[in-house]
Formats: sequence, C-alpha cells, structure tokens
Amino acid sequence: MSDSTFDRYGRPAIAVVVLVMAALSLFSGYLRFEQQGIAALADSAVSLYIAGLMLWGLFREGFDTFRFRVLLYLGLVFWGSVDFVLGTNSTISLILLTGGLLLLARAAYQYAQRR
Repeated sequence: MSDSTFDRYGRPAIAVVVLVMAALSLFSGYLRFEQQGIAALADSAVSLYIAGLMLWGLFREGFDTFRFRVLLYLGLVFWGSVDFVLGTNSTISLILLTGGLLLLARAAYQYAQRR
C-alpha cells in the first residue's frame, strides 16, 4: 500500500483550511447582514454561495472536476457583478468579473472541444 506524504498530511491540511475559510466566510456574511441589514443581502448571498461551493467540493464533488470549476467561475462573476450593481465597484471587482467571464469562456471552449 503506497501512502504518500501528501495523502497522509496534505489532504487533511487542505480540508482543515477549506473548513476554516468556509466558516469565516459564513460568519463574515452573517456579520455584514447584521450590521448593514438588507443592503448587504446580495454580498452575503455571494459569501454563502462560495462557502457552500467549497464545502460541496471538499465533501462531495472534488476540486478538480469540470463542474466545480465552472461553478467557481460563476461565483467570481457573481461576486464582481454584485459589487457593480451595488455601486461599490473597484479594480478588484473588475478583475473578478472580467477574470470570471474569461475563465467561463475558456471552460465553454474546452467543453466544445471535447464534444
């Protein structure tokens, strides 16, 4: 039985980091909603989406599947779009929106190539 160092220590470490980051994302979304009320609903929804997606990838799907990557790219687009809709646009929002759209286009191209 071959047991690499990464399988023994790396995967559990990644799982712990993902769990902690998802918990922090959920908590920050909750705090934003508590402090800002309904104005933070869209931003909190994006945080909830990203945290849920990461947990789903960790426990169910895996991080290296096509479906997970597409959903993650959609999360980037949602995140950038929410900032623009709410008027809090910044360079980071533009990078998230543009990067997410480019990654989605790349994924669509790869999907079309496989068909």
